[in-house]
Amino acid sequence: MELRQLKYFVMSAEYLNFSEAAKHLFITQSTLSQQIKQLEYELGFQLFLRNSRHIILTEAGEEFLPFAQKTIRDAEDGVQRLYDLQNVKAGTLRVGVTYSLSSVLTEGLLRFMKEFPGVKLEICYETVNRLLELLKTRKLDFILSYKPVDEMPEIDTVTLFENGLSAVVSSGHPLAMERRLTLCDLCKYPLVLPSRELQARMMLERLMQGKDLKLTSQVELNETNILLQMVSTGNYVTVLSASAVFGNRRFKAVVLDEPGNSMVASVLSLKDVYKKTSAKEFINILLDTDAVKRRAINCFD
Repeated sequence: MELRQLKYFVMSAEYLNFSEAAKHLFITQSTLSQQIKQLEYELGFQLFLRNSRHIILTEAGEEFLPFAQKTIRDAEDGVQRLYDLQNVKAGTLRVGVTYSLSSVLTEGLLRFMKEFPGVKLEICYETVNRLLELLKTRKLDFILSYKPVDEMPEIDTVTLFENGLSAVVSSGHPLAMERRLTLCDLCKYPLVLPSRELQARMMLERLMQGKDLKLTSQVELNETNILLQMVSTGNYVTVLSASAVFGNRRFKAVVLDEPGNSMVASVLSLKDVYKKTSAKEFINILLDTDAVKRRAINCFD
């Protein structure tokens, strides 16, 4: 049994299609099929049921999959340890970022690139649920995100700062003069809201639970920048984290005065796995940036 065969098996189990798996492995379908058959022969168990269109895992395949995944992860961690022991500032660091925290990343990103020019960075912008999927399958090293509402015992959390969900308006909007608002206050104004897969919207829906009110938006978007462009016209109100427009004088974030309105910006990583030295360095740099420090002090003001 070879590590290569285990990788082929895991990829095939992910796509449940030999053709798609072979494409992502950069090998031919016939090579992949032969290697899977060889692995099945060595194990003495059939791992997949095959038909002309797709494949499915057998009971033996489902039992064997987590062990194959762990073996691959352990091998990758071992190689990374060797790089770190040799103090090699190389390799790849894969970082996931939610749209709402993109503005927090830039300063730390530039500092890291300057201090560790040999490390290749892969930055992935996605919704928090999608990023968590990628993290759990080891396709990301860590995530920059607001801490999810539900507890996740398998996730380590490093807190960056805390802020609240806010009504975001242009600096010339009548609401810009207010210090705090309620959800009821928003019903009086035309709204453009983040779509339901974004964390700000998830938090908004949570704050609305048990309240006899309904917020109606003319537009829902999964792109924060476009939302802010619409708000900048002075005609609309949106709901985002206060951090989304922190330091931007074109906008005013008026915190929603609602129980439980707290969003914790965090670095999320998997517990009980080896953490790359480059990941630790990046997180330390991030914690030391003005972008994080200023938000930690002033985000509720």
